[in-house]
Amino acid sequence: MRFGIGLVSAALLFCASCAKFPSSGGLPNDKRLVFLMQVQGTINPNYVYIVALRPSTEPNPPDTGPIPVIAPPWGNGFVAGNATHFVRWDVNQSPDYLLYAFQDPNLLQYFAIGVPIVYEDVLPGSKRIRFEIDLSQIIPAAMLDQYESIQVNFLTMDVVPQGATGSKQWDALGDSLVPSGINQYVTLSLRTSGIYNNQTFFDLEPQNDTTLPDLDIVDWSVEVRLQ
Repeated sequence: MRFGIGLVSAALLFCASCAKFPSSGGLPNDKRLVFLMQVQGTINPNYVYIVALRPSTEPNPPDTGPIPVIAPPWGNGFVAGNATHFVRWDVNQSPDYLLYAFQDPNLLQYFAIGVPIVYEDVLPGSKRIRFEIDLSQIIPAAMLDQYESIQVNFLTMDVVPQGATGSKQWDALGDSLVPSGINQYVTLSLRTSGIYNNQTFFDLEPQNDTTLPDLDIVDWSVEVRLQ
């Protein structure tokens, strides 16, 4: 695993071996989120893997959380609904894991704000991505106690299309083969420590709901670690 920069400008050169902390909160407050996504095949450097996030001051937000973009018009090409941040694994960026924040409610403008506190290098043949972020990277440190929950979705895709044409292969939480299973995400409490996974949510994400094994999500977990 490597330790990353907590909060930086997109214009800065990232250094994955440096252990720095979010400038908004000083030293980490030890309120961590640990994410893991596993695919049936292997993590493919030609594909894109994203974890979309939306922290909320409500325990169960009534509106839609982060959902996949599956058809044109593509918008940002990867997530719709409501999201505030995302972590993207992509070999075309440096380092491969970057944390982004959205600037507008339409999710069209976003910028890199840092690197996960800890992340696992993806070696050839690896089936998973794994990383940790500190809550103060996505919530102002002074407001942490006001937040009740976080909505999460795991997204995979072969391309990130733009405009009003084109197509893509993809997977996300839920059964991608049926309309009722597409717009799924999970809402997790930020009030207590816990580990949530596919089994916790009664196998929300099935296997073989996309034809490309390297995109087919077969397991996932989120650990809320409040210390």
